[in-house]
Amino acid sequence: MLHIILLILKIIGIIIAAILGILVLLVCIVLFVPFRYRVEAASGGTSDSIQADMTCTWLMNLIKFTALYHDKKFVWNVRIFFKKMSGEEQADADDIKKFEEEVETDETEYEEILEETEETDGHGAEEHPGLQKKDEKEPRLPERAEAERKENAEDDQEEKTGSGKKRGKFKNIYEKCRQTFRKIKCTILRLCDKIKALSEKKEKLSAFILDDTHKTAFAKVKKEAFRLLRRLKPRTVKAKIHYGFEDPYRTGQVLAGLGILYPFLGKDTEIVPDFEQKILEGTLLVKGKVHVLHFVMLLWKLFWCREVRATYKHIRSFEL
Repeated sequence: MLHIILLILKIIGIIIAAILGILVLLVCIVLFVPFRYRVEAASGGTSDSIQADMTCTWLMNLIKFTALYHDKKFVWNVRIFFKKMSGEEQADADDIKKFEEEVETDETEYEEILEETEETDGHGAEEHPGLQKKDEKEPRLPERAEAERKENAEDDQEEKTGSGKKRGKFKNIYEKCRQTFRKIKCTILRLCDKIKALSEKKEKLSAFILDDTHKTAFAKVKKEAFRLLRRLKPRTVKAKIHYGFEDPYRTGQVLAGLGILYPFLGKDTEIVPDFEQKILEGTLLVKGKVHVLHFVMLLWKLFWCREVRATYKHIRSFEL
C-alpha cells in the first residue's frame, strides 16, 4: 500500500516538474528570443512613386507580420503559426459597405425629390397664380389705412411728448454706459482671478518638480530610458536620400529633426537637403531586433527605486 502511494506521489511530482519546466521554457522564449524587423523603402523623385516593405518575425518565422505599400495601396498580412490574416479581405468588405450605403442614400434622395415634385404639381393645378395675386392685393388695402392712421397718431404723440423722449434718451444712454462699465469691471476681476489661480498652480507645480525625491526619480527614469534607446538601436541603417519641399523653412525643420536622430543613423547614411525644389528620391534599409528582456529590466529597475515609487504615488494623488 505504501509503495502505491509513493508511486502516485512520484507521478504527481513528475507532472508538476514537467509543467514548471514548460512554463520556464516559455518565459525564457518570450524574454530571450528577439523580434526581428526589416524595413526597405525606395522613391523615384515624387511622393507618388514611394514603395515600402516591412517584415517583422518572431520565433523562427512562426509569427510573421508583413506590410507592403505599392502604387498608393497598403496591404498587410499576419501569420500566427498556421493561421493567416490579411488586410485585403477587410478592404473589400469596407468597399462593399460603402457602396451599399451610397446606394441607400441615392435611393432616399430620389424618393424625396419625387415627393417634392408631386406636391408642387398638385398645388399648381389647384390654384391659379393670377387669382392668388389679386387675393393678396385686396386684403392689404384696409391694413394700409389702419397703418397710416396709427402713424399719424404716433406723430401727434411724439410732438406732444418730445421733451419726455429726450429725457428718456439721456436715461437710456446713462444706463448703457453704466452697464458697459460694469461689464468691463467684471471682466477685469475675472482676469485677475484667473491670473491669481494660474500663479498658485505654477507655484504648486514648481514645488512638485523641484522636490529632491522627484528630481532623483526623473533623473533615474531619464537614465534608464536612454539606456533602453541605445539597446534598441538598429544594427544596420543604410540610407541615401535626396529630399526637398516647396518651402525651404520646412526643409530646414526636417533636417534639424534628422540631426537629433543622427546617433541612431550610423555612418552609412547620406541625406542631402534641397532648398530649391520639391523632390524625394533615394533608398532606405533598416534592420534590427528587439528583446522583451530589455523592457522587463527597465521596469524591474524602476520598480526597486524608492524615489520612483514615491513619485508615482504623488503623481496619482497630485491635483492642481
